[in-house]
Amino acid sequence: MTIPGDVKAVLDEAVETVPVNPAHVARKLGLEVYSAELPKNISGMLKRDETYGTPSGFVIFVNKNEPAVRQRFTAAHEIAHFALHKESIGHEVSDNYMLRSEGMSDRQEVEANKFAAAMLMPMDKVNSAIKQGITTPEALAKKFNVSKVAMSIRLGLPT
Repeated sequence: MTIPGDVKAVLDEAVETVPVNPAHVARKLGLEVYSAELPKNISGMLKRDETYGTPSGFVIFVNKNEPAVRQRFTAAHEIAHFALHKESIGHEVSDNYMLRSEGMSDRQEVEANKFAAAMLMPMDKVNSAIKQGITTPEALAKKFNVSKVAMSIRLGLPT
């Protein structure tokens, strides 16, 4: 996965402090993130919509009925699609609860999940927290404001 230079610069700045704010990253990339009522099986959506007035012309919607940690990961996943797969988006891409979309390949979905994990749980920051004595998946998840499952996956632990 090759991250464009402008996106990498935004991410490098964003991950200086944790927890990372996906809405801040989105704004820096010309997007906005909105929490909205989405269909039950939809976690997030990246949509081309000029009426929102974003510099990029795209907006992200996350399902407001899902836990906040899930909304954060979904926002990061949609940011990844914007940054890495813009040419495949068309008008919109909607991701289900498993963060899979009909408009994206399995490879693109894996890349978006890896990007989101690296953005919200940068390994150097995770390792630093572990060295400071924050060692359980629960405690690390709390520090990074992600789910225990997401942190366990990031650590390579069974879920």
